[in-house]
Amino acid sequence: MQEATPITTQTRTTHTTATTPFALYERLRGTVGTADCARWREAIFQRHWPIMALLVNHYEHLANTADYVAANQWLRVINQRLALGRTGLWLHSDRQVLEDYLQAKARQLRQEVFELTHTLGSAALMLAAIKAKVERTGVAFPALPEHPSKHQKAGAIARVIDPDWWRKQLRVKQWREMEALLRELGKTAKHTGIYVSDLSYQRRTEQKDRGHKLLQALQAENELGQTYSLAELAELSTSNPVNRRHELMTRLRGFEEVAQQASEPWQGVLFTVTCPSKYHAVMARSGQPNPRFNGTTPSQANAYLNTLWQRTRAAWQSAGVEVFGFRVAEPHHDGTPHWHVLLFIRPAQIAQAEAIFKRYAMAEDTDEPGAQAQRFNTVIIDPTKGSATGYIAKYIAKNIDGFAVETDHYGKDAVSSALRIEAWASLWGIRQFQQIGGPSVTVWRELRRLEAEQVDETLLQQLTAAADDGDWQTYTTLMGGAVCPRVERPVRPYVITRTTLSKYAEQIKVIKGIWFGPTTITTRLHEWVINLVRTPAANDEAMAAIHERGAACSQAPPGAPLEFCQ
Repeated sequence: MQEATPITTQTRTTHTTATTPFALYERLRGTVGTADCARWREAIFQRHWPIMALLVNHYEHLANTADYVAANQWLRVINQRLALGRTGLWLHSDRQVLEDYLQAKARQLRQEVFELTHTLGSAALMLAAIKAKVERTGVAFPALPEHPSKHQKAGAIARVIDPDWWRKQLRVKQWREMEALLRELGKTAKHTGIYVSDLSYQRRTEQKDRGHKLLQALQAENELGQTYSLAELAELSTSNPVNRRHELMTRLRGFEEVAQQASEPWQGVLFTVTCPSKYHAVMARSGQPNPRFNGTTPSQANAYLNTLWQRTRAAWQSAGVEVFGFRVAEPHHDGTPHWHVLLFIRPAQIAQAEAIFKRYAMAEDTDEPGAQAQRFNTVIIDPTKGSATGYIAKYIAKNIDGFAVETDHYGKDAVSSALRIEAWASLWGIRQFQQIGGPSVTVWRELRRLEAEQVDETLLQQLTAAADDGDWQTYTTLMGGAVCPRVERPVRPYVITRTTLSKYAEQIKVIKGIWFGPTTITTRLHEWVINLVRTPAANDEAMAAIHERGAACSQAPPGAPLEFCQ
């Protein structure tokens, strides 16, 4: 075959050009459809050159299994779905194209706010006009209550004229809609891209790399002159996967010890609940598209699980069923979430709790094949065969860093799978772990900032010592037990409102310490500011990372408070 002459195509914004060979789709010429059909589809293929191979292959598959008319109908719909709202961008537009657009959009709206304020003479009319302009792009205007205050309206306007707000809205929309499309095309599955597509995983990896460079290039300094790089501080926090896993396991083990040492017995029970078949894009065994799939995203499927969980909790409360424990959300191979819920329940209430939970879990599509066997499962944990902590430890590990887990459920390397699961949770905004019942982990973390010998009150000394020792069981007991109402707990977080406003002219609430009875104890003694690392090379890295990430601190002046960049 003679080498094809490259052609130059442009994105819809004319910001980026790319040379794309004919070779990917010329094999279809003269064999599929008419000459007019070929010209039409090739124009679309060229328009979407970053994912051309995917489109061409799927088009050819449809043409072979159905006919070229069906393939054309599919391509027409896909061409529309690949548009990023009505911005003129595509779901595959690169970061620089997106950056150029959002900077221009924020600048345009800033000018229009100024002009409309003077021409319309009414803040309400100006707000309505700007809202319409924002929504015309396919992006939702910032949510406002039915009767917003003056400050709430000002905050909404401040957002839509801010490039950082546009960057977040467009990036989330772009990444999620592209992943939803790839998932429907079978590119998120155990034999293609397990948990998330390879494209989404690559995007998340690059995003984390840029974030790490940014943290390395910035430092926090307090009023005493103490300085730490943000990368060092991140390593010490629960953003470090190892620290996160250790803390979760400590709390889980502490809950089990509470259950074991209680005067009245508690029984460990593991519930597993998953979504009906229609929420799954790809069938697990064959890897083929699921004919029942209804097009829902993983975040929508997780919302379904959360709804039935809220109904279950409400029914348990009405029935007097008390529980405490942890919930883990993890993905099936195609990204559809399912939940493992480890709870400690009074033995006499287990049957009732199970019946209520199962009723809600099976309420939708009850009679579909496999529902009774796969939708809901209960395991009563036998202490003679293993601890409750041991039952769920593997779920925690394989969803964080794969520690001590050789392979996942699908035979994939657990460490690699954990990275893809993290990308999945970040992409879809899914909370992986949730404590159910028990005392505040925020108070626990604040107590660990104190020294036990600095605290006079006996109970507070004991709580601080328990937190310092990582003794969640003692901490839970001293805080009133695992099922104590929140208002009856002896210590709660101390939150203050800062005198400085956010960049959206809104009040900022921050944790300052703890309440112990009527007394406040400050645990956060220092005021921190963020600065660039003071070396030429580091400054170059910082400016590059800030520009790529588009963080709020990109406009932070020297000495800006720490929360400026949050």
